[in-house]
Amino acid sequence: MNVIKRVASALIAGGIVFGILYVGTRYGVQWIVGILILVVAYPAAVEYLQLMRRLEVPLAAPEFLIWIPVLVFSYIIDSYMVDSHFGDTALLLAMAYQVLRYLRSMPHRTGFLQAVAGVFGLLYIPWLLRFFYLIYINSPPDQPRVGATHALVVLLMVWGYDSGAYLFGSVFGRHQAFRRISPNKTWEGIIGGFLLTILGALLGASLSPAWREFAFWEGFPHILASSFLVGLAVQLGDVFESKLKRAAGVKDSGTFLPGHGGALDRIDGLLFALPVFFFYYSYVLFPRFM
Repeated sequence: MNVIKRVASALIAGGIVFGILYVGTRYGVQWIVGILILVVAYPAAVEYLQLMRRLEVPLAAPEFLIWIPVLVFSYIIDSYMVDSHFGDTALLLAMAYQVLRYLRSMPHRTGFLQAVAGVFGLLYIPWLLRFFYLIYINSPPDQPRVGATHALVVLLMVWGYDSGAYLFGSVFGRHQAFRRISPNKTWEGIIGGFLLTILGALLGASLSPAWREFAFWEGFPHILASSFLVGLAVQLGDVFESKLKRAAGVKDSGTFLPGHGGALDRIDGLLFALPVFFFYYSYVLFPRFM
C-alpha cells in the first residue's frame, strides 16, 4: 500500500512540475517556475525550523520565513533585468539580519548557534534552489527551450537516482553503506541509483530535439560524467539530511507528500545536485548550449 501511495503521489507531483515547466516556456511566463520553487521552499523552511527546535536551536519563525519569498522573487527579478543583483543583495541582507537578530541572545553559545543555523538555513534551501531557476532560464536566443530541457533533465536524473536507490536497495540490498547515519542505504542501492541516473538523463535528452542527437552520440561521455557527479551529489544531500534528522531524533522531516515524507525529504538530494548540474553544463558544455 505504501508503494502504491509513493508511486501515485510521485506521478501527480511530477505531472504538475512538468506542466509548469511547459507552460512557462510555451507562453513566456518563466516567473511561474519561481512560484513552483516557493511552493517547495517555504514548507521545507518550516520543516527546517522544526528540526532546529528539536536540536534546541530555536529560530524566530516569522523573521526567518519572511526571507524565503523575498529571496526567491529577488532572483526572479534578476532574470528580467540586465546586470541586476537584487538576489545577491537580498541574500546578504538576510544573512546579516540573522546574525544581528541573535547578537543579544544569551547564553553566548546559544546566540552563536542560532545565528549559524539561520544563515545556513538560507543558504541550504532558497539559495540552492535558486540554481533550478538559473538552469531553467539559461537558454541561447536561438534555442529558447534548452533551459527547460536542462531543468527536465536534472529532475529526471535526481528522481532516477532516488528511484534506483530505493528499488535496487529493496530488492538486492545486502551491504549497508552508512550504518550509523542511514541503515537502509546499501551499496547495491547506490549502484542502482547511478544506473537510473544515467537512464533519467537519456530519457530527458530524448524528449528534446536540441539534445537528442548530441546526447546519444558525441555527447554521451558527458551524460556519463554528469550522471556520476549528480548522483554523487544526490547521495551526499540525502546522507546530510539523514544526519540532520538523526540528530533531531525524527524519521521524516514532515508530511509534505504522501508516502514520501516532508518537503525537505523530497528535495534533500536535489539541493546538492542543482549547483553541480548547473556548473557542469554552464562551463563544461557552455560553448554548445549556453
